[in-house]
Amino acid sequence: MKEKILEIINLKKSYPSGTLLLKRTEVLKGININVYKGEIYSLLGHNGAGKTTTFKIITGISKQDSGEILFKGKTLNLKDKSKIGFLPERPYFYEYLTGREFLEFSANLFNLKKSKVQIEALLSLVDLKDAADVQLKKYSKGMLQRIGIAHSIINDPEFIILDEPLSGLDPIGRKKLRDLILGLKEEGRTIIYSSHILQDAEMISDRIGIIVKGKTIMEGSLEELVSGEIKEVDVSFYGVDGIPKDVDYIKVEKKSNVFYTTVKDTDEANKLIAKIIKDGGYIKFVNPVRKTLEELFWEIKDENSGNS
Repeated sequence: MKEKILEIINLKKSYPSGTLLLKRTEVLKGININVYKGEIYSLLGHNGAGKTTTFKIITGISKQDSGEILFKGKTLNLKDKSKIGFLPERPYFYEYLTGREFLEFSANLFNLKKSKVQIEALLSLVDLKDAADVQLKKYSKGMLQRIGIAHSIINDPEFIILDEPLSGLDPIGRKKLRDLILGLKEEGRTIIYSSHILQDAEMISDRIGIIVKGKTIMEGSLEELVSGEIKEVDVSFYGVDGIPKDVDYIKVEKKSNVFYTTVKDTDEANKLIAKIIKDGGYIKFVNPVRKTLEELFWEIKDENSGNS
């Protein structure tokens, strides 16, 4: 059985609102998350869904109204937080420091005596060795994100929180960040990161949590969430004069005596295949078209759009 490194149970949080601050706006209405050791966990949700607030509570920047956070099965405490690395969504950097100077400064904040070899290793890990002596104000956003990740692991944490690390990056920058996150996993670290870029989540995540308006709506591996969701089936065949009747087709094409059809579900596909074989035809291929994470995400959002 895999070790559960982080468990969040019914986390709730509200903030004062209104002119007199007498009213409160509920931001988190029931966050439930389970992160297992050595995995990459993606927390998905639109801006304002509660991802950043959740991370702020885990790291101690904010405090929950109710709910519980367990780290390795025990209530998260100050000592545990020293084992957690954190890259906020909008990190602040001392822009006149170079990359190397910034990591040396970061090490001093943790009272760590990092050797030059260790600093160089970190710079190599985040692919910034050639820019180590360049001032941070001259770094691109992708470079700043990578030096931020180096900062987040300066104390060698086993659990890392990355808040929207891929947001605003060009395709090359996103690729480098994805590779870096996968590399951290290969080192044995556990990563939870937030994102609204669903394609990236599909590429690198072991498990996914979806939150809508402050509540966890769904959680599981990508296979658990979408593999059972077959939205239609492509069936290609030949050796018959025309397409069989009494089948619910979505699309029909014919190229060089080969039919390419799409039917609405597996029942219709089975019906079509049986008819083709009965008529002496041949099946070229059958391809179940599964629901994508993006389609699932939008369905969940629409279903919960009426929640207050």
